[in-house]
Amino acid sequence: MEDLFKRTVTFIIFVLAQVVIFSRIHLFGVAIPLLFVYFILQIPLNYPRWGAIVWGFLMGLVIDVFTNTPGVASASLTIMGLIQPYLLYAFYPKDANDRRNPSVKSMPVLNYVIYASLAVLIFCLLFFTFESFNLFNFADWILRVVTSWFVTVVLILVFENFKR
Repeated sequence: MEDLFKRTVTFIIFVLAQVVIFSRIHLFGVAIPLLFVYFILQIPLNYPRWGAIVWGFLMGLVIDVFTNTPGVASASLTIMGLIQPYLLYAFYPKDANDRRNPSVKSMPVLNYVIYASLAVLIFCLLFFTFESFNLFNFADWILRVVTSWFVTVVLILVFENFKR
């Protein structure tokens, strides 16, 4: 019950931060900080897969409602909730406690950076592909993916550093 309450409070904080602050930032007209994906990255390895998928869908649905991106965030985060345990399993230390949230403290720093970078890259690819729904303007699409990926990863690492 405590875990559900803690996740719900974290959920609300990330939604508010994304809707009020980060959705209004468009660095150089292309890069959007998508910090809400960090919520999904923090799900522990032993968490039920259906739980990660449901949290991803709910987070995406709320973001979609408040940012007017119909189905884009919910589809992207639902897929992230589905693949997050597999990504985490690839980089999480085999002898570590499965109940801890993935972080720089619970994982080797390089493993965490690769895990977060790869997960955010997959999310950005999904998000901007669903948003544009075509690849006719490939240069614009790749620019948005790469810049948003970079800004989001930097924000996640800064947030992790402050959390320590």
